[in-house]
Amino acid sequence: RRTAKLKEVDSGVVDMTPIVLENLEKLKIDYLVAIGGDDTLSYAHVLHNYGVPIVAVPKTMDNDVQNTEYCIGFSSAMTRAVDAITRLRTTLGSHERIGVVRIFGRDAGFTALYTAYVTSVRCCIPESKFDLKKLVDLLIEDKKLNPSRYALLLMSEGAAWSGHSVQRYGPPDLFGHRKKVNIAESFAEKLEEMSSGRTTVMDLTYELRSGEPDFLDKMVATTFATMAFDCAAQGAVGRMMAVRNGCYTDTEIPDPGMGPRRVDIETMYDSARFRPNYMTKRGLPIFMVQV
Repeated sequence: RRTAKLKEVDSGVVDMTPIVLENLEKLKIDYLVAIGGDDTLSYAHVLHNYGVPIVAVPKTMDNDVQNTEYCIGFSSAMTRAVDAITRLRTTLGSHERIGVVRIFGRDAGFTALYTAYVTSVRCCIPESKFDLKKLVDLLIEDKKLNPSRYALLLMSEGAAWSGHSVQRYGPPDLFGHRKKVNIAESFAEKLEEMSSGRTTVMDLTYELRSGEPDFLDKMVATTFATMAFDCAAQGAVGRMMAVRNGCYTDTEIPDPGMGPRRVDIETMYDSARFRPNYMTKRGLPIFMVQV
């Protein structure tokens, strides 16, 4: 029987934390391991502030959790994205079209950026609004110069062009996020209007979530699990497993007020060419960013 008192924090929105705390107490949970991305770990921080003994493991293909360079799932998603885009080239070449591929990345463009990095395609990310006409002109030129007469563009779901805001629809989820209108379809429509060319749109946002994890993710997940157990055994609370400067460590669970980790467009993205920055990486960790 529920005894916890709930509080309405907004119109129709109720904070369920009292019930969560009551259930954890009844279940006699010694330690709670929170595994997830920005939303999950934001709530883990809330529970930590309420005194719940908790440790966290970052797991999101967006790779956008603060205080860590790597989150479980990122490598597997990128491996599948690269494979899908490589196969798409044949179709685009045979039909002589411009391909516009949508990939996840609601607030951060790491998935688009790193996939573009190894497939040598242009990309648009949420951190940098783009000039619509400039991008269309570049893609037309790419297609013209390509012997197979095709071009490719990779777009984060949160990308947008200057003067355009991302459109949302449907009811919000438990964390207040509404679905975003497919930016790839919106851009493809504009591109066809401005170029009289044909496009092919491909959405990878859900396809990449399925299947077995690759070697890197299995290794990192196994290591994070061992580290989380060690933290619990040592009585450490409010800690998150992490990779920092290329090394395993544990750190504080990020404060929700920090928001998601975002691409540093000054060092990692060439906004003039809509490409990752390929300049020297000497001295940087494998994921090219230090936290």
